[in-house]
Amino acid sequence: MLALESEERVLHQTTSLCRVCKNAVPANVVANAAGEVWMQKACDDHGPQAVRLSTSAEWYQRTRAIQQRRVAPPAVRHEVDHGCPFDCGPCANHTQKIRLPVVTITSACNLDCPICYVHNKNDDAFHMGVESFGQVLEHLARDQGGELDIVNLTGGEPTVHPHFLDFLAMARQAGVHRVTICTNGIRLAKDERLVQRVAELGGRVALSFDSFERDADEMLQGARLLDIKLRCLELLQKYGVDTTLIPVMTRGVNDHEIGKILAFAFEQPNVRHIEVHTMTFTGQSGATFPRSGRISMLEVLERIEQTTEGLLRVDDFVASPCAHPLCYQIAYLLVDPEGGAPIPFTRFMPAAELYAALSDRLYLEPTAKLEQSMRESIDRLWAYGGAEAERTLGLLKRLLGLMFPCDRALPSGEALRIAEQAVKAVYVHSHMDEETFDTERAADCCDSNCYADGSSIPVCNYNVLYREKEQHFNLTPRRWNGRKGGQRSFPSLPIVTG
Repeated sequence: MLALESEERVLHQTTSLCRVCKNAVPANVVANAAGEVWMQKACDDHGPQAVRLSTSAEWYQRTRAIQQRRVAPPAVRHEVDHGCPFDCGPCANHTQKIRLPVVTITSACNLDCPICYVHNKNDDAFHMGVESFGQVLEHLARDQGGELDIVNLTGGEPTVHPHFLDFLAMARQAGVHRVTICTNGIRLAKDERLVQRVAELGGRVALSFDSFERDADEMLQGARLLDIKLRCLELLQKYGVDTTLIPVMTRGVNDHEIGKILAFAFEQPNVRHIEVHTMTFTGQSGATFPRSGRISMLEVLERIEQTTEGLLRVDDFVASPCAHPLCYQIAYLLVDPEGGAPIPFTRFMPAAELYAALSDRLYLEPTAKLEQSMRESIDRLWAYGGAEAERTLGLLKRLLGLMFPCDRALPSGEALRIAEQAVKAVYVHSHMDEETFDTERAADCCDSNCYADGSSIPVCNYNVLYREKEQHFNLTPRRWNGRKGGQRSFPSLPIVTG
């Protein structure tokens, strides 16, 4: 381990990975004299290594201390052998069931983005078979107790899969509430009929959207794609396809644009969510991207506050109850159909109540808990007033009446549709790479890549370690090294069974 400087203090210890050989190594997470948080580690073969995790030790400690609601995976597929993160499946030490199933249906892609954090292969491309996809859905339905909130289709570029539309139809028939498609939008922009079919099948689009500036666009995606993205969004809006925008924030490249991207998204009636990713340095291209682009989750939140002129503040975000608090930060905003500025939920609802209303889901649902929180918010506004109290009261009462009418209970799908049209959500999602890897976060992960045999691998583990070893995605797959140093046990944590 690195020797501590005199003005450093250890916040916690964990297991990370060597950035060269990817063997596991012990790591200290420390606060320095400037109040920054750094991960320090050393590999016997490749020497000492350090990376900054946060610009604020106070924020990091306060956020990490949040206790999420852990629900154990329904089935353990691997016992602990090498230790975390080398026994995924899930292993016996994993604390969280899957909330966001990710299904990688193809290795083919029509772009070669400089920020790509996965490995793809166009020569002799892999396309998941229809039978295999059906098996994935069957395993997920069984593991989730028959109710499937969401399934995310990714690649490669999923729209180039020859059975892409069939997969949407199968997921819809299986009763999946949200089927999202991670895409660069090129094929959708060029094929209006395809967009129409996606709409007819109830598909949702998660569109990469990194910049309005030509040079930044080319630096991040290897091409100038703004016109194509705007055409894609035009068609998605025309056919009413629910859409998420996914900008990858990169220091010094596009972080100054986040407010402009959010303002644009808020104006699009069919954009439901904006999921801001922090740049991660792994995969076929991301591993070689300049490290000057690294930006922490807190810095993204601060950029949001700065570039939206306080429309959204850092304290408008809450952690996800079902993920490690350093992985997701979430803000919900109430939309004004008259065109007024959207209102963050935390301006009328305590952050603790929003956290509780999210319950054990990644997305806010029209539950009894949410109804109670909305009614209590109305009571507080009546009693205490506050900035924009009258407008907020009108918007809340309108939404409450639509989602929870007094004379009948709406079917869950209808209430969800109303809710999604009345709010916008902003997610900040911080992926890990081999430099920032922390087994504490990996063990709590609720986003997993899912296989036809029912096994699953947490997304960061998959992107950093597993995908590069799969024949499907590499002409010359890497082999496992010694898999030394994995974390074999974790502190006893409260876990809900079932």
